[in-house]
Amino acid sequence: MADTTPPPLMFNLDGTFLGFVEADPAKAKTIRLEVDSEVLTIKLRKDVRRVLRSRLQPGDHLRCIGRSEINGDTVKLKAHQVFTLITPGPTSCALTPATPAPAAPAPAAPKLKIQVCRKSGCQKRGGQQLAVALEQALRDRNLQNQVEIKYTGCQKHCSDAPTFTISPGHHRYNRVQPSRLPAILDRHLTPAKPHPGSV
Repeated sequence: MADTTPPPLMFNLDGTFLGFVEADPAKAKTIRLEVDSEVLTIKLRKDVRRVLRSRLQPGDHLRCIGRSEINGDTVKLKAHQVFTLITPGPTSCALTPATPAPAAPAPAAPKLKIQVCRKSGCQKRGGQQLAVALEQALRDRNLQNQVEIKYTGCQKHCSDAPTFTISPGHHRYNRVQPSRLPAILDRHLTPAKPHPGSV
């Protein structure tokens, strides 16, 4: 009889850390994460556990990226990467890696900030997929320590969504498809100053 188990699926979840499932912090390997009023248990990869046991506090906002497996009626989640989401204000947050990451070279220019609209209009027009693609593009280039992603409220360009702005320089990009991200990042992350014009 053929195996009908579905293949593992990737997940990318933002939520509030409620604590570890295990009572002994030294043996903790599973976290409880509240996502949209639902509490999920997520097992951590072994190398991720060592870092997080001493760093996480209940109430921390996390982004967990990993794989899910379905076993009968049970869905098992295992995180391969965990980021803390630092929220300095009500409408913005920055990603900081909670998992070990390769050291990035010291930036030669001021740190770039990418402001991504998080309002529902932009999200419905591809903003959510754009944000995930942007984070992945930065990781692929080992630039997550040189570029800060800030999620904002409405940027007043709803008809041109999805949209984001790169600073310094306040360069706005509208109707951005994930396929355009490499060219946009290359423009702003080369030693030469970015040239005006569209990509």
